[in-house]
Formats: sequence, C-alpha cells, structure tokens
Amino acid sequence: MTADPAAVGGAAAVLAAAAASGVRRLWFNSGSELTSFQEAGAQARHKGEPTPEIITCPHEHVALTAAMGETMVSGKPSMTAAHADLGLLHHGGAIHNAMWGDHPIMIMSGYPPTRAQSRTSPVFWKQQRWDQGAIVRQYVKWDYKLSALDDAALVVARGLQVALAPRRGPVYLAMPEEVGRHPAPVGGRVPSAQALGVPTLGPGDPGVVSEVARRLRTARRPVVVTDRVGENPRAVQLLAELADTLGVEVRASRYRVSLPDDNPWHTTAPLDQFDVVVVLDHPVPWMPALEQPSDDAWIGWVGPDPIESRVPLYELRADARTTADPAAFLAAVLGEAASGDADTVRQRRQRPPGVGTKRHTAGKGAAGGVPTPAGIAAALDAHLHPDDLLTWEVFDTTAVRRTKPGTLFEKGGSSLGWSVAAATGASIAAGGAHAVAVTGDGSYLFGSPDSCLWLQQQHDAPVVTVVVNNGGYRTGTTTLAAHYPDGLAVAAPTVLGGHLTPSPDFAAHARAQGCYGERVVRAADLVAALDRARAAVQRDRVPAVLDVWVPEHLTGSMDPGRRARTPAADEGTSDG
Repeated sequence: MTADPAAVGGAAAVLAAAAASGVRRLWFNSGSELTSFQEAGAQARHKGEPTPEIITCPHEHVALTAAMGETMVSGKPSMTAAHADLGLLHHGGAIHNAMWGDHPIMIMSGYPPTRAQSRTSPVFWKQQRWDQGAIVRQYVKWDYKLSALDDAALVVARGLQVALAPRRGPVYLAMPEEVGRHPAPVGGRVPSAQALGVPTLGPGDPGVVSEVARRLRTARRPVVVTDRVGENPRAVQLLAELADTLGVEVRASRYRVSLPDDNPWHTTAPLDQFDVVVVLDHPVPWMPALEQPSDDAWIGWVGPDPIESRVPLYELRADARTTADPAAFLAAVLGEAASGDADTVRQRRQRPPGVGTKRHTAGKGAAGGVPTPAGIAAALDAHLHPDDLLTWEVFDTTAVRRTKPGTLFEKGGSSLGWSVAAATGASIAAGGAHAVAVTGDGSYLFGSPDSCLWLQQQHDAPVVTVVVNNGGYRTGTTTLAAHYPDGLAVAAPTVLGGHLTPSPDFAAHARAQGCYGERVVRAADLVAALDRARAAVQRDRVPAVLDVWVPEHLTGSMDPGRRARTPAADEGTSDG
C-alpha cells in the first residue's frame, strides 16, 4: 500500500516537539512502521523547519550508546528510534547504562499496525506485545504508548520534561505505525519540555548546608567523596575552590573530571581516616565489605537523589541527607564557610595530600618491555591534548591526566561495549572534536565494532580506538581464579568461558573496513602508534584502531600460538 505523501502528521508532530525541546539528533534504526519519520524529517528539512537530524545507525546498541555520547558533551536531550519490540530488545545493556549515566534520552520504538487492513506482513502479528513498555520500565523514568487520539507533540514534550528533570534519565515512547501517518495538528506554537517547565534544584535544606559548612570548618580531616560533580563545569570549579579555600581533601571517581588532576587536594586515603565525610552526588561512595567511614565519623549526603531511590536495597548510612544541585550546594557552603575557625583551616591547608602529582609521576616508569595497563596509561598521558575527549571502560585511568571538565567519560553503569560508540556520538556532538576510546578486547566485541566504524565513516566522525587485548574476559579469568583458586577450570590450558582464543585480529578487521589498523606489541611503540592513529583520523579522516597486546590474565593459560609469540617475532608483520 502506497502512503499518502502528506500523511506524516503524527511523526511530524513528534519531530517538531522534539526539536522545540532541544533534541538535535534522532539516532535511527529503520523499521517498516517508522518510515513516516524519514518522510516527516525530509519534509521539514525541505520547508526549512526545525527538525532533529536523522543519524542512520546499523545497530540499536550503537544508536543508544552514541546518543549517550551526544548528551554527555552537549547537555541537551537526544532521541533514538528502533524497530518494534525486537529493536527495543536489541538496545540491550545500553538501556542500563542510559539510566545509570543520567542521560536525558527519549528511547522510541515502533509498534505494528493495530488495524487489520494495515497488516501486510506476518511480522505485524508476531511483533505485538501486551505491554511493550514493560521491556524497559525498570530502567526509564516514564513510558507511554501513543494512540491516534493523543496530541503527539504534547506527549513528546511531557516525556522530555520528565527526562530533563533532576535526576535526569531516559524515557520511553511506543509509536504505533498508524499514528505516525495519522493526521495531526502541526503548526503554530509547538509544545516543548521547556514550555511545560523543567524544574531545577537549589542548594538544599538550609540547615544541612549550615551543618556541612560548620563541620568542614572545624573538622580535623574532612573529605568530599564524589562521582557526578563533573557533569557540570561550574560545580567542578566550585569544588576546587572549596578544596583550596578550606583545605578539604577530595576522593573523586573517574566517571568525569570532577576535580582537575593537577589539583593537590586529590586523595586516595582510606575513608576511616576522615572525621567528616561529605558524599556529593555519588551512587556508591564506598562498599562496606571493603571499606567504610569510621563509626564516629559524621556523614552528610547531598545530590539530586540522596537516598538512591533507583536501588532496592541501600544500606549506606548518613547523619544528614538533602536533595540539592551540587553546584548550588557548593556555592552555598562556600558562602557560609568563608568565616570560621581560621586556625583549623590554616593547619589543614598546609598539608595537601598531592596524590594527583604523585600518581602521574609514578606512571612514567612503565614504558619498557611489552605493553601493560600502566604503560598504556603513561603513553596516553604523554599523547593526549588537553581538549581531547577520552572515553574509557577498561582499567583504572588515574595515571592519565585530565585537567579540563568534559574531557573524560566513563559509562556510569556496568554494561560493557560502551566506549567506542559513546566516543563517536561525543565527537559528532562536539563538532568533530578528537576523541579516543579505550576498551578491552571483550568489550570491543560487545560494542558491535563494525557498526561503530561504519557510523564514524558515514558521518565523518573518525575516532581513535585503543583495544587493550589480553585475550580474555576478566570476569571469566581473574574473578574465576579468585573464587576457585585451586579449581579445575583455571588449571586448564584454555579457560572455557574466559579466554578469547584465538584472538581476533582487530587491526586487520579495521583495515578491511577501509580504516587504519595497527597492532602494537611493544610498550616503546605506544606513543608513536597513537601519533600515527591521530594522523589517520585528523589528516586522512578515517577511523583508527590500535590492537594493543598486553599479558593475559592468567599466565601460562593461553592459546599456545599467542603465548609463544614475542615482540621480535611480530616485527615482520605488516600491521601498520
């Protein structure tokens, strides 16, 4: 059946409201029930009307992860579209990451026609679900299924209002096929999330602000423990000011740059050494099985959701909690703490821990022999420019200096396969900024690398990908060995369920797609290889993949061919 070219009212209304709400891109996976969006977008562009750019994605996991990359650098909402229930399912673990990464994304998927006359394929029966939103309901803030009687633009504006409200997060919209082509009022004033009103948070309860300020002035050794402050550059500046002014140590995760790495107030000291602990927007500031504050420490907890209501069981204690915007809270505390116990503050300010400088200096000694995580970190530290974007999902990043907010990103959740697609979306949103993605070999495979490379080529957003290749999964090797150190599984020549043998040739795979691919087997070659990859990306405009071989997780339990190979033996390969 041929559709009326003008029959895109529902889809046009969705796109118009999304654009009015700040959505700049629709990360799109095609489906037979989604063609109205392609036509509506084309018509809007032809008329010069605001509409999200449609970004073609060959895989749903990549689409949603790239949308996360966009939101984390732009701060604006984004949108994805997937094919019915199966496309929604194909987002997989990216939905988990979208929730835990606080990404304001409208996840949209189609729904087969409900009118018998429109069901022209057997799949239109097979794709019907009683409650399609149930697939994602535990991971989104809001979900809705449009009907032909709904004001589609208003529904989209409402969904994005919820997505943008603190704590930000994904929402879901189901779009039946006939709604996209159903006549809908378009024109005049288009509703938006902002017109409905997006709430903001203030500094929190005044009593908690005053108590925190007082305790930070008078404490023997106070600390701020944070994870999410780096989402707002203003909050980063205020946290640095608080640390410098009051002599407060900071334990910051590597989720973002929450405190520049050259700030002397970084600390890695155990939490039981502090008498005042301020948790500032951190989902899991400590794990009681490993460490926790001392019993007599005073604990204040501040953030958009200071009880972590997304988690069913949450036993971490606090003496005071308040719902607040981190930047507004820090500004208020600084205002109250300006006058106080000058002697105590003066004494603390004389002994900053200086962990940042020490850890970066220590990382420089790991440059010889075969590549190691420490050597890779040292090479990246030497190679990266201050404005480069770095996405990461493998080993610890503390030896890689990042001093500018918005230049270091981790996924927030625990679903691997995030780094490369996130870097791609970030680069696109940042106007072609140089991006480097660091991932493991297992994570790289999870992330649909062929789809990621195609997306980079198609949209002129080449990324440097560093694959830290140890030929296995950490959970299936070292974790297995920790649980069953004398077990039969770890004693086998190849650990089933843990080793990836034979190891894929990621460099050759990249070259087969017209990209730059290079295998690196010597630590001394790392910086030069990174420089060659940068040249390929910036000069030749092609994606670059560095397949960096590091020692396996379990020494002596590896594919014999790989185990016998040495850096010298690999010199003769044409992997450049």
